[in-house]
Amino acid sequence: MKKIYLAGGWFTPEMEEEHTRIYNLIKDKFDVFNPKLEGIVSKESDEITSSNILIGNLKGINNADLVLVIYDYKDSGTIWESGYAYAKYKPILYYAEKLNGKKFNLMLAKTGYFASNEKELIELLNNEHTYNYHTIYEGYKGDIE
Repeated sequence: MKKIYLAGGWFTPEMEEEHTRIYNLIKDKFDVFNPKLEGIVSKESDEITSSNILIGNLKGINNADLVLVIYDYKDSGTIWESGYAYAKYKPILYYAEKLNGKKFNLMLAKTGYFASNEKELIELLNNEHTYNYHTIYEGYKGDIE
């Protein structure tokens, strides 16, 4: 069973809905590390708790066969996770169902695969080729900024 690290925020109702829906879509077919379920940092979290959550998330990325990045809300922590994954030579699959013709970031378009809907997402997750790391990814079809 492929190991997937699910990177994506859940800090607004819209983010929470998409994050939960994507997790539920893939959790039975893949071994999913979901940081939301592993530990949540709050204002009350002490330094040790925060550090342990970071270390746990880094281990989750390091152990993953692929990092699935929910891009729709451009969460800074999620983007950081994608950069870390790329530096660790992990294949990345960006998911953005709300892009709606808007331009996608050049650095992201060249560092991973891209899915714009659940059907494309599942097709890519079921394709062995998606789990091969590339220094530069080709094939993004939309406009790039």
